[in-house]
Parts: sequence; structure tokens; C-alpha cells
Amino acid sequence: MSDSALRTEFRPDGYAVLTFDQPGSRANILSKQLWTEFEAALTPHTTRTDLKGLILASAKPGIFIAGADLKFFLNLPGPNDPTVRDVIEHGLRVLELLESLPFPTCAAIDGAALGGGLEVALACDYRVCGTNPRVELGLPEVKLGLIPGWGGTQRLPRVAGIGPAREALASGDSYSGPKAVTELIADECVDSSGLLDAAVGWVLSAPEWHERRMWKSNSIRAELYVGLAATIPAEPQDVHEALRCTAYGAQLPPVEGLKLETEAFLRLAGSDESKRLIGEFFASRKKA
Repeated sequence: MSDSALRTEFRPDGYAVLTFDQPGSRANILSKQLWTEFEAALTPHTTRTDLKGLILASAKPGIFIAGADLKFFLNLPGPNDPTVRDVIEHGLRVLELLESLPFPTCAAIDGAALGGGLEVALACDYRVCGTNPRVELGLPEVKLGLIPGWGGTQRLPRVAGIGPAREALASGDSYSGPKAVTELIADECVDSSGLLDAAVGWVLSAPEWHERRMWKSNSIRAELYVGLAATIPAEPQDVHEALRCTAYGAQLPPVEGLKLETEAFLRLAGSDESKRLIGEFFASRKKA
């Protein structure tokens, strides 16, 4: 049995499926090792002209990607830790690689896509959800004293618009598949038995994927964010930073908005408040 967390299968129709299946774990967690393997899996495809599309999927029942390695953030000595910058910037480079592939991509989500898991999905051109009752899409970082660190504050408003982005980022709430479609975070929700076929349909027959990438790469009209910038709460700090990055980052080219997000994330990661909330999260799971 392979120890790799990812495997790629090439299908006769001309598309490929990249499946996350982290060994020895019930979930796929965005650890430093997983980012390294993800990058290695994508790199050979950056110049391929024979592939028609790539589907990201998971072999874990009820889980797409659960998010970041919270134990790593629980044990940080304090804010602005250089090891955090390394992990964040590595993940951002991998997602930039995903977005630059010369063919359309689709996340096939049949379980939890939370935090970094949703950020991976947002870097795809399309997102399709199954009907598994465990499907939930969200950016719950503010519940842990953090903000999204792999582009969530920049991609979500460009994908879903200011209203859904503000609500999702400030509340940390997650959405079912149908709700995610309503909020424009996902493109379609289908019966889980047909999830892969639906994802293939998007990458093989949707002609506007080039336009989607151009749309996501642009800054957003500044006037749309005047109201948001004027109502950013001073506290709690995580919500303040999440909405500040959204409001001001969306007026910048994405590469500059991502830098704004990274610096804000570094100020929060390793803080006493964040480590307290992460500790409480782990304690609540032990009781469950």
C-alpha cells in the first residue's frame, strides 16, 4: 500500500481525478507534508495539453478536506512565527499552481470542506457538492481566533460576492450543499451517486472557465466595499482582520490582497486567544 496521500487516475474521456486519501488518518489535513505532495501531484500537469480537465476528490467518507493541522497552530510559541509564514506561503503557491493549470478544474465535494479545505475548492474553477448529510462548506477560522490563510478572504468575495463572503467570514458558519449553491459558493448539488459524473460534466462542457479565472484575478470595484469598510467591528480581532482583508484586499490585485491576508494571519496565529480557542475545540471533541 502506498504511503502517498494523493493518487492520480487518468480516465478514457481525457480527464484526470486527483484523490486525497491521507494514510493513517480519518480526515485529509493540510499539513506541511500534504502541501508538498499536492504540489508534486500538480507540477507534471502544468504544461500538459492532452488533459481536458482535473477533478479533485476525496476517498475519506464524509470528508473532502477538513482544513489545517490545528495541532501545529496550538503549539506555536507566539504570533509572527516564521514557520507559520513558510506553511502559509507554501500553500498559497500550490493553490496558485492549481489555478494556473491549462485546463478546467472542479472540486467534487461529498463531505466536509472546511477552512483550508474550502480554500482549496475555491481555487478550482468549479465546485460540485453531493447529497451526503455530512457535506458542509465553510470558513470557521474566526471560531478559532484566526482568519483564512490560504486565500479565503480574497477568493470567496470574487467567487460568491460581497454579501455571502461577509456573512461566511464574520460568522464562521458552514453551509449544506444546497445552501452553498444558493450562496453562490458552489455551482451545483447532485445526488452523491452522480457526483463524479457531474464534476466531469462541468470540466468537459463548461466553456467559460477562462472567463472565470479572469474574473477571479481582477480587483473588485472599490465602491462595492465602501459600506463594508465603514462597518468593520474593532473587536473581536479575528473578525476585524477577516473583514478588513476582504474589504481592502478586494480593491487590490489578488497577489497584493493575499499579502494583506498573510500578514493578518501571522498576527493572529500563535496568539493566546487563538491557542485558547483551539484548545477548547480539541477538548470539546474529546467529550463528544
